Amino acid sequence: MNGFIKKLLGFSIGPIGGAFIAFITIPLTTHFVSPNEYGKASMFTLFQTLFGTFLYLGIDQAYTREYHETEDRMQLFKNALLLPLLLALTMFLFICFNLRFVSHILFDQNSFIIASFLFGVMIIFMIIERFILLSIRMKEKALEYSIFNILIKLIILICTLIFVIFIRRDFLAVVYSAAIGQIVGDAYLIIRYHKLLNIKGFRVDKRLIRALLTFGLPLAVAASVASLLNSVGRLALRTWSTYDEIGIFTATLKIAAILSVLQTSFTNFWVPTAYRWYSEQKDIRYFKLVSEAVLLFMSVVFFIILIFKQLIVFLLSPKYGDAIYILGFLCLQPVMYTVSETTTLGIVFSKKSFLNIWVSVLSITPSIILSIVLVPKYGAVGAAIATGISYIMFFWGRSFFSNKNWQGFSLQIHFWTIAIMFAGALMNSFDIKYIAVLNVCMLAVVLFIQMTTIQKIKHMYIRKKSKRELSS
Repeated sequence: MNGFIKKLLGFSIGPIGGAFIAFITIPLTTHFVSPNEYGKASMFTLFQTLFGTFLYLGIDQAYTREYHETEDRMQLFKNALLLPLLLALTMFLFICFNLRFVSHILFDQNSFIIASFLFGVMIIFMIIERFILLSIRMKEKALEYSIFNILIKLIILICTLIFVIFIRRDFLAVVYSAAIGQIVGDAYLIIRYHKLLNIKGFRVDKRLIRALLTFGLPLAVAASVASLLNSVGRLALRTWSTYDEIGIFTATLKIAAILSVLQTSFTNFWVPTAYRWYSEQKDIRYFKLVSEAVLLFMSVVFFIILIFKQLIVFLLSPKYGDAIYILGFLCLQPVMYTVSETTTLGIVFSKKSFLNIWVSVLSITPSIILSIVLVPKYGAVGAAIATGISYIMFFWGRSFFSNKNWQGFSLQIHFWTIAIMFAGALMNSFDIKYIAVLNVCMLAVVLFIQMTTIQKIKHMYIRKKSKRELSS
């Protein structure tokens, strides 16, 4: 268990360091850039994410699945990278010949040619970065993985400082700093791991690529729909609301990234660990304990954020004051995703990756319907409600199909806890006088529901402490 915790902490350093950097970058940006301009900048990163998810073809996930089942991992890496990189290069050439068209898609104006070009360049670097970092992660080099994640975010922060202080304070400052920072950071990563990209001795393994695509393409469809799920709120706001609302919504998403930090650090550690435990035929009770412990931790952090939500206005600036009403629902996104990583294992272990498509359909359907109904009337609040509910469906879908294809475990505690969190998010979307007291009460209820989990963790700690005392 000590090795378990050390690796988890190692993988957590990067996201925690990244969160600290984000806490400098977010207020720096929002104090200098208005919600309207910030809303425009968010469309750049939104489309980058949408394109990136499609370009991976699901091969990134297939790469992690095959990693422990292949002997020549260098050939696996290069064959996995081949198709996504070729697709990214093709996309880059298309962008280069249609810069004004791309500018119009991104910003509703066709004059931002440089930003469009940087968009194309970022796609290429993003693909290479993804596979290099996956290689480091699957080797379980936790500290190394974390350091490079921090480095990239730090370079983006430095670029942001330079732009907003010395050059300009509009949405292009955000776009340029993000693009240039990402490219510079990835360039260093490529130089550092250039041996992975050495084509000497490389051979195209059609059978391997076919196997990667067979596993990955259903995941690509699911990931693309999931990426669209993350984007529906902003796309709906762009259609039926204003850039101001998009700016507030996006800034609040950045704050919700506090929980995304925990999501990323846990997922980076848990995926290779879960595969190893499965190959070692670990008892189901270990998987259940991890799931319940993650639920406990994430639900406690969720309510702590709601209790101190007034600090958000101070952090972002008064222009983004309405963020406090949508924070709860947007925090459900990383909470549901993180917990579902411990309940979706049956889909992964059974290699029935096509089930993720149904999970995505179950999630995006209520998101689209609720966005159409709520966004025109309630703006960012409506988009946040649609996002929160869709991610609860995401958790349910993953868990349902997993238990159908694996031994699985009871999720009764999970659903009761989620119900309380949903109630908390709903209450916090209104201006209630004693909302802080209500948040504390709901936190107490959540702790009571999960008392058996707390006792399990306590007993495990006592047993390990007794063993150490006996051995000393």
